[in-house]
Amino acid sequence: MASASSFQLMILVIQCLAALSVSHATSVHFFHHAQVWAGSFCASEKGSCFPNTGMVSQEFTVHGLFPCSSSGTRLMNCDRGNSLDLSQITGLLHTMQRKWPSYSCPSSDSTPFWAHEWSKHGTCSLSVFDGQYDYFKAGLDLKDKVNILQILKKEGINPDGQYYSSERITRVLQIATGVTPALDCTVDKFGKYQLYQVMFCVDKSGSEFMDCPVYPEPTCPSIIRFPPFRGSAAEGIYLRS
Repeated sequence: MASASSFQLMILVIQCLAALSVSHATSVHFFHHAQVWAGSFCASEKGSCFPNTGMVSQEFTVHGLFPCSSSGTRLMNCDRGNSLDLSQITGLLHTMQRKWPSYSCPSSDSTPFWAHEWSKHGTCSLSVFDGQYDYFKAGLDLKDKVNILQILKKEGINPDGQYYSSERITRVLQIATGVTPALDCTVDKFGKYQLYQVMFCVDKSGSEFMDCPVYPEPTCPSIIRFPPFRGSAAEGIYLRS
């Protein structure tokens, strides 16, 4: 009898430790909010495809909202059984098609991209957001808080295919927003570095920008190209975080 009781106690302890482990693994300390520039996909060696739902907004669009641990590690794939349910985000779909699109080929309605973002990142954000609607709305709301293209153009940094100082781009955005962003670059079809993503850190409520406690590894050299937005594109690339 004592042996059975000890066994039950051991099982209970293991279950408690497992629960604590899951809780710790999905504890959100802050977020990365990333916005991408469509022109950089068009200028890449692979190119890009706009979604078949129509033209996206000619501005930086949302890549994703990524929950992070205290060390800056992104929390991922916390509940593979929790799949995207479009019925939960019906009220956001029109806006998401313009401001959170996929640039993959062949063209789609962006649903596969959103499903990927939810499964990989959204499921690790449920300690902050009450479901899929709140998660995607937060990503859109953060995008609307800072118009990256407008800020840059105001200071003469235009998507014209010319080259700009990455330090100046960062500084212009820092002055306008009060927080320091991180820039991501890719290489275009001519082997030149180009601006493709701007990332801000967001507090653990998922609503306010903040200076990053941990910055990602830089991917941009000192001088980078800002490619123009293209109204049409062919062969693509699929955004992955």
